[in-house]
Amino acid sequence: MTKSPRPSNGALGPLRHWFQDGPLGKIFKNAGVLLSARTLAGICAFGYLALSARGLGPELFGLLVLVQTFVQTVSGLAKFQSWQALIHYGAAHLEAERRSDLQGLIKFTVLLDLASALIGCLVALVIVPLIGPALEWSERTQSLAQLYSLLILVTITATPTGILRLFDRFDLLAAQSLVMPALRFAGVLVAFLLEAGFTAYLLVWFASGVAQRLTLVALGWRELGRQDLIAGMGLSPRGVVAAHPGIWRFVWATNLSSSLGQVMKRLDVLVVGWILGPAAAGLYKIALEFANVLAAPVVLLRQTVYPELAKLLAQGDTTGVRKVMGRGGLIAGSAALALALVIAAIGHWVIGLTVGPAYEAAYLVMVLLVVARTISVFPFALGPALTAMGAPGMLLRIELFAALGFLPLLILLLRWIGLEGAGIAAIVIAVPAASALVLATLSRLKQKEGP
Repeated sequence: MTKSPRPSNGALGPLRHWFQDGPLGKIFKNAGVLLSARTLAGICAFGYLALSARGLGPELFGLLVLVQTFVQTVSGLAKFQSWQALIHYGAAHLEAERRSDLQGLIKFTVLLDLASALIGCLVALVIVPLIGPALEWSERTQSLAQLYSLLILVTITATPTGILRLFDRFDLLAAQSLVMPALRFAGVLVAFLLEAGFTAYLLVWFASGVAQRLTLVALGWRELGRQDLIAGMGLSPRGVVAAHPGIWRFVWATNLSSSLGQVMKRLDVLVVGWILGPAAAGLYKIALEFANVLAAPVVLLRQTVYPELAKLLAQGDTTGVRKVMGRGGLIAGSAALALALVIAAIGHWVIGLTVGPAYEAAYLVMVLLVVARTISVFPFALGPALTAMGAPGMLLRIELFAALGFLPLLILLLRWIGLEGAGIAAIVIAVPAASALVLATLSRLKQKEGP
């Protein structure tokens, strides 16, 4: 007796089948775990930003944002993205059960973390007096900025992050992501109720950042012990480079690529503050936070897609890589487009309701930034794919092209149009950058597949 075909469930049939695909389903499942925590974190973050904005006013809030952004920028430049090397080489070690090689790799990345944290902190302390006057910082604000720069010393989280991602402990990553926003919201709420000044808000932001970083370090090393990888590890990283051909080239390329991305995400705030002043920087920060409602899920997807792509490539499954990139991008991009329309429709009302009428001028630049973010969502898996294929240099060249185009365009449009010029510059650069990423990834994948 012939079985009747199962119903296709209409238009949702193919989509449901895509989610049943092993790697793709796992990627979205892990991203969902992170997104659940990030949603709670986002609510707390929105709360502390709104309270800080209301409690300090545009001028002082902009000053707080500039101090934090400066420290994040220097930290992003100095910080080695050693977790990418840990996953790139560590995935193969796990597949082949090479325990000692994995331990050596971890020692190597830990040393990179420690060195970059120390260098970054020293650089920040030296630079503050040099750029402070250009950003309209008083001597007292410069001293507070140097204090805040000590946060870089505990930015030794790349290796713990890589450990948790390598062993699929996205539940722990999700849990620790709540530490900073929850503590910061509680502290800012107290400062708001007490009508505290600028220094109190800055110290709350500083302490909550320290707490989150140390929590991540503790969780990463706890997982390493659970995997029985601490015993017999030793301290010397001797022989690690020989056991991992090309690791220095890989580390430098991924570091430059990631650092460039980190800096470009924050340098625009500093440029706005430099050209238009602290109050405009505060407005721009509010616009960015609303636009980042789209960016945050994409960051999580990139974090979860990279380990899966590395594992697929270690198995030689380039067809699986194509499916992940194409289907994943279509799903994420369609969701982002729908969300962008909602943000554009109600954004003006939400800004006035939450941070207050003083920040309603941020609405138009927010809509422009949302458009730019939506364009970049569709190819979200391509950057991680290039890195997983051992071609971080190609990704670096694309990001360098985008950065070199964006900065002069940003400065020109800010002077010519005003704050909205930042949003227009973001859109103008997003289109060619996404196109170049598509072409480069498909070319590299074709090389991997061979003739």
